[in-house]
Amino acid sequence: MSEQSLPGRGSEPEANDDPLLEERLELAYEQDSRHFARPRLISRRSLMWMFGGLLSTTVMGTGYARFVEPTQAQVDEVTLSIAGLPARLAGKRIAQISDIHVGAYFTPEAAAAAIQRVNQLSVDLLMLTGDFATVRERDYRRRAELRAQALMTLIEPLRLAQMPMVAVSGNHDHWGGLDPVVRMAREAGVTLLRNDALPIDDGLWLAGVEDVWGGRPDLGAALRDIPTGATTLLMSHSPDYFDNVIQRDAPVAVQVSGHTHGGQVRLPRPTPGPEGLYSYAVIVPDYGKRYPIGLRRIGDRTVYTNRGLGCWPIPYRLNCPPAITVFTLQQP
Repeated sequence: MSEQSLPGRGSEPEANDDPLLEERLELAYEQDSRHFARPRLISRRSLMWMFGGLLSTTVMGTGYARFVEPTQAQVDEVTLSIAGLPARLAGKRIAQISDIHVGAYFTPEAAAAAIQRVNQLSVDLLMLTGDFATVRERDYRRRAELRAQALMTLIEPLRLAQMPMVAVSGNHDHWGGLDPVVRMAREAGVTLLRNDALPIDDGLWLAGVEDVWGGRPDLGAALRDIPTGATTLLMSHSPDYFDNVIQRDAPVAVQVSGHTHGGQVRLPRPTPGPEGLYSYAVIVPDYGKRYPIGLRRIGDRTVYTNRGLGCWPIPYRLNCPPAITVFTLQQP
């Protein structure tokens, strides 16, 4: 089809057909050029619309991060490939909950709901990796009293569990005094490992150390009673304790941790990080900077950092929902 036959379009005039027309077109072009070259001022109405849109987006985003995402716990299914795992243990399922922080922004009712969800996941064991309660109070004595009360509110939710529970302490558990945590665990039926280990199946052991930030972790003591050749899982609240495991060439196949909450607020990034995520944490606490979230494999060992259930020190989560993790053990 030629240009002449296009609808609504005729042949373009040649320059010498109408010199006056050409002059008018050239003048119009110059005026148009000057118009677009000038900075265009935004009208008051446009500015108000832009400000309103920005404010609405900010308010909605803040509301979501404060009231929605912190309540949307996800179940993360993670396969652990373990060299030397006995064939009979392949397919064994173990759950993990971490950083409940009941008292500040997390309620006993939410803890009970999380335990009920675990009950539906067909797991053989529940690991609790520390930081059970946190309260906001400046006065030390009053804070200790409120924290002890908050810990007691976890007893009934934890008693709902239909599988054995094993725990380690976190930094907040040590900072406020460990005695109320020990009492809560005992009354709730939770085995608290303090540099100790126990067999959880034939040839499979679970060890636990006190937290490095406030406690006295002793890896040697935790592994002392484990027979040679057994597969060992280690619970350590702080994930960066994994470097100590590597440096000591300890017979640990997998370390499970918490502590960081995954950063709570994660922003997008154009390329994946070491854990394969297209996001990064704005702030990560000490002893959690090297392994802040998810699954990492170093040599023949694996470390996993759970995102936690509760929030601290701010009640916000963005791109980092609370997590209940279910591990399935497999042979390579």
